Amino acid sequence: MKLFYTPNSPYARIARVTALELGLCDRIAMQKVTVRDPDSELLNYNPTGKVPTLATDDGFILSETRIICVYLNQLNPEIKLVADISDGFLQQLEGTAGGFIDGIAVWVRELRRSSSEQSSGVIKLERSRALRILDYFEKISDKFDQTPMLAHITIASALGLESRLPELQWRLSYPKLAQWYDEFSRQPSLQATKPDS
Repeated sequence: MKLFYTPNSPYARIARVTALELGLCDRIAMQKVTVRDPDSELLNYNPTGKVPTLATDDGFILSETRIICVYLNQLNPEIKLVADISDGFLQQLEGTAGGFIDGIAVWVRELRRSSSEQSSGVIKLERSRALRILDYFEKISDKFDQTPMLAHITIASALGLESRLPELQWRLSYPKLAQWYDEFSRQPSLQATKPDS
């Protein structure tokens, strides 16, 4: 198997952490690629050019982070990373975490555009969404633990974008979440996949 990634993609980070937590790295070749490059090797596998992309041993090309994580979890079902259908709270948390990281990613991409091309409406919308979700996470943070689950990994990957989104400044307003994040981020899988500064 081959997992295509970029070091700064929070989505690829989730898949990489999942592979590490499931003990699958000896079965997966990690292939660093460049996206938005017409000559990228990734395009030979996935016409969308998105990371993460997983080329499976049986010839399938999987994209979209959750699909990849579900597939990887099936390779080592003894460890449960993806929420089971019977666990409503974790399923809800996975969904909210996915919306959180999507909004943060849109916000970061918008701020990378030149100031004359940025949409203040998009920035305002995503900032409002992020703060609303952070309020929710702070309220329920006592239900978070240090177990690497897909929901926790997704939240940590989104919060890990703080160095690229100084406009958010979430730590002081959400101390319980910050404490959880700082402890969770010490896991070897999170340390090994830290984005470039």
